[in-house]
Formats: sequence, structure tokens, C-alpha cells
Amino acid sequence: MSHTNPHDWQRVELFGWTGSSIVNRRCESIEEATSSLREFQFAWIDIEGVSSAECVSELETAMSIPPLASDTLIDGVRRPGADDFDDLTIVTMRCHLPSGVSEFIDFLLTTKVLVTIQEKIGGDVFDSIRERMRAQSRHLLRADANMVFLLLARAVCDGYKPVLSAYSESLEKFERVLVRRPDSSMLDRIHEHRRQLLFLRQGLAPLHAALGSMQGALGSRGQHAKDAWNRMAALREVQDEVGALLDVVEFQTDSAQHLLDLYLNAAGMRLNEIVRVLTIISVIFMPLTLIAGIYGMNFGGEGPFQMPELRWQYGYPFALGLMVTCASGLLYFFWQRGWIGDPLTRKKANQSVAERFVPGAAEIGSTWPMSLILSRRQTKHPRDGHSGKFARKITE
Repeated sequence: MSHTNPHDWQRVELFGWTGSSIVNRRCESIEEATSSLREFQFAWIDIEGVSSAECVSELETAMSIPPLASDTLIDGVRRPGADDFDDLTIVTMRCHLPSGVSEFIDFLLTTKVLVTIQEKIGGDVFDSIRERMRAQSRHLLRADANMVFLLLARAVCDGYKPVLSAYSESLEKFERVLVRRPDSSMLDRIHEHRRQLLFLRQGLAPLHAALGSMQGALGSRGQHAKDAWNRMAALREVQDEVGALLDVVEFQTDSAQHLLDLYLNAAGMRLNEIVRVLTIISVIFMPLTLIAGIYGMNFGGEGPFQMPELRWQYGYPFALGLMVTCASGLLYFFWQRGWIGDPLTRKKANQSVAERFVPGAAEIGSTWPMSLILSRRQTKHPRDGHSGKFARKITE
């Protein structure tokens, strides 16, 4: 395939299996790679820097791509998935590179040829597998197209693990911060992590469903049964890998949603604490304001219905004492109801008082749940004396 632009760049690499070795060639074009397929038992053509639509015309003859599959590659929706066209299986996966860039990789799988198409250039997740092939790994010398596809698909799945590990550490940090002190700036960061996790899920859920639906079609084939079962086994392994990643993504998505709920609950609790403090202050000063209003009316004159405290020498201390008594009574009432102070601290104090009058009361209160659990393991009617001793030993 000739370059239409001198600044364009593509890489076409061929790995061919001869039965005793793995031949590695750097080809100038896709046509050169497809013309060498007759020399090998099967081959892997690794294409980088070219879109699937541009490769179809040169791969149609070599791989016997049916028209419907060609239209899928040219005009298909760019989303992860899998399609089966009798002798040809097309799998599209979203790959996450160490640089943080994501791209789609198309796998075109037949009995004799495996083609991987990557539109972006500048590295992928297949370097370790290429090195093993160049080193003539004994395990890979006995491989077929289905096994090579499985290894490449696993490498794509492994690219998700560092991303998910980083998200997991971030979510744990967010949780620790939210437990100590909720911060409004954390809300945007948690929401961004949740959005990224949903993006990862969009790359896994459709592929997992498509791989599951393909296995039934492959299992019902009558011809080429052995290759169909081998391909179905490879697709099942890939589905398991994708399913495991999908479980982690869904768990972390639920964790992010939990953190959002935790932040909202913590913010609501802080607001309730503020409102409670303000309400308590208002309630305490309400009777004081009432007393001050009553004695501030200053009705003068003589008569049986005049205020006697106005001419009483202890009237002012009496009014102040009445205010202090009302405020203290309200504070004690709020404390008894648990509206102010720490109820747990008060509970411990009550337990220490009870322990002073009833020795062993605290131990009974702390051990009764375990005793109740262990009592369910004991038999009500032991067959001999040994089982009764054993039950008593457990209880002790």
C-alpha cells in the first residue's frame, strides 16, 4: 500500500509459523505481507497506523472476507464487540496504553491468518508477545491462530489493570478524606472518577455480551468442528478476562457512587449539627427573653395588680437567678436526651457507675452476644458426658 502523503507513517509486521520456527519480517505494504502467507502454516499480520476501512480492499482476497464483513469494517459503529462470519471472526477491543491514550484494535481471525489493525501509532501492549516470538519461545512454536489471538486479547485486558489499580487507590484516599472532613472540592473529583469508570465500562460490557452470544453460533457449526471448538474456547477465555475486569469496574463504580452518597450524607449531617446548635441556642434564650420582657414592662403606680418585684431589694438577683435556672434546666434536659454532648461517653460513664454497684455488669454486657452465638453450636441433649464438658469449655 503506497503512501498518499509523505508525512504518513505505517508499520506492517509479519510473524509466520513454519512448524519449526517463527519468521519475523518487516513489510513495506499490506500487499507484501499477504503475498507471503502461502509460505507459512499460519501467520499474524500486525498493522499499525492504518484504519480498518483502508485495509479492507487489500485483505478481502487474502482472507476471503465476505461482503457483509467488509461493510462492517468500513461503515461499522466504532464500539467494542464481536461478529462471526462463518470462517471469519471479527473482534473489536478498546485498548488502554501506558501513556494514558485509548484506541480501538480490530482482530480479524481465520484458521490460517490473524490480522490486528491499529489506527494510532506510537506503541501498544503487544511488545512482550513480539519479543517472545522473536526469541522463538517453545510454547509459541506450537501455537495456532486461536492461541495467538488469546494471548493478544489478554495483553489488551492487562492494559486495564494499572488504570483500575490507580482508580482504586484514589477512591480509597477519597474515602479516608471524606470520613475525616468532607470537602466540597472532592465532589468534582469523585464525579470525574465515576465518569471515567463508566467510560471503561462502555468498553467492556458490549464486548462481554457479544462474546457470549457468539459461542452458541460457533458451537452449532457442522463443518470445521475442531477449529470452531478451538476458537470458541479462545473466545470463552477472553470473555472470562473481560468479565473479571467488568466486575472490578462495576465494583469501583458502586464505590464511587457510595462516596458521593457519603459526601452528601456528611454534608447533610454537618448542616444538621449547625442547625441543631443554633436551635439549642435559640431555645435557651427564649425563656430568658420572656423573663426580661416581663420585668422590662416597668408598670408603675399603686394597686394590687402592680409588679411587686419592682420595689423589692432582691428583685434583680431573683430575675438573674431565674434566668440561670431556666438555662441550666434546658441544658440538662438537652444533655439527657442526647442532643448535646457525646452519648457514647455518657454510656461509658453509666456503665462505670453500674460496675461500682453491680460487679461484673460490664463483662456481662460485653460478652453476651458471643455467648449467644456459641450457644447455638451446643447440643441441647448431649449423648455422653464428653460432649457436655466440651460445650462447657467452649462457653468458658
